[in-house]
Amino acid sequence: MLLTVYLKDHGQDFLEWDIRDGVVVDSRPFQAWLWNGVLVHNEKIRRGDILDITSKIGTRMTIKYPVVRVKRVSEERQLEPVHQEGG
Repeated sequence: MLLTVYLKDHGQDFLEWDIRDGVVVDSRPFQAWLWNGVLVHNEKIRRGDILDITSKIGTRMTIKYPVVRVKRVSEERQLEPVHQEGG
């Protein structure tokens, strides 16, 4: 299952994550290079939740920006290419 999770805007460089099977597969508008591959431990993600993650280097932490919206995305929909920063 693919979810798009929208995070509360506090001026950070990432506002949306696409999460498939508990793993971040895209981050918008920036920082896909940092967040892609991060493991999300929340089994069910709802509005107001704080995401519990394990970074790519194995550090367990929470994201301080609460979830403001969750959208289930059809698996038939092709994801756009991963956002690349810096050309």
